[in-house]
Amino acid sequence: MHLIQQACRVGRVDAFIQSTDKNFMVPVGGSIIAGPDERFITEISKMYPGRASASPSIDLFITLLTLGRSGYKKLLAERKEMFQYLSSELSRVAEEKGERLLKTPHNPISMAMSLSAGAAGHVGKDLTQLGAMLFTRCVSGTRVVAPGSDKDISGHTFRNFGAHYDNYPCAYLTAAAAVGMTKTDVDVFIKRLGKVLGKSKNRTDNTEDSSATVGELQEKDSEEPQANTFDSSDEG
Repeated sequence: MHLIQQACRVGRVDAFIQSTDKNFMVPVGGSIIAGPDERFITEISKMYPGRASASPSIDLFITLLTLGRSGYKKLLAERKEMFQYLSSELSRVAEEKGERLLKTPHNPISMAMSLSAGAAGHVGKDLTQLGAMLFTRCVSGTRVVAPGSDKDISGHTFRNFGAHYDNYPCAYLTAAAAVGMTKTDVDVFIKRLGKVLGKSKNRTDNTEDSSATVGELQEKDSEEPQANTFDSSDEG
């Protein structure tokens, strides 16, 4: 929050959006829009059609009443501890898989791990299938950003859509220490991530082994006719 306040003072920030599920432990589906200019936020609120579900507002209201100020501050302190633990564990599994934890010193919530084609077992856009593999294993919130995906929106082209930088040099997988995360959650995530990367790596190794076997057979086939020709000429 301090970084947002600083950005509002020294630069331009029209508005920022907070997901209620990541910040307040409520079901997915709600968000809070805030900003330094009250009039601007008021204009945004006027765009609300008034026909959406009230569930996100009710969920947030009940949660805040239940936690209270002290309870919510306790969760924020625990989140900082979990960020350090998640960072160390993700760095460990990245090193085991030949990857690295990307340095993002000004982001105290999210982090990212590099993804090479060899570790993921995919190439190019298919790297995003890694995120789908995690989702089917009940790991939500992670996102795989793969270079080479451009998207046109209202006449503007977004290079490497989904990434924070147009020319980021590698694909990466994101993870965040959300409010309410526990050590058990981190351990389960790291275990499932390791298994998914292991399955993908095995797929890559099998592909390489198959390619090598085909190459050996082709080389052997090319040698056998020469040997047969040599034998035939001797017999003649």
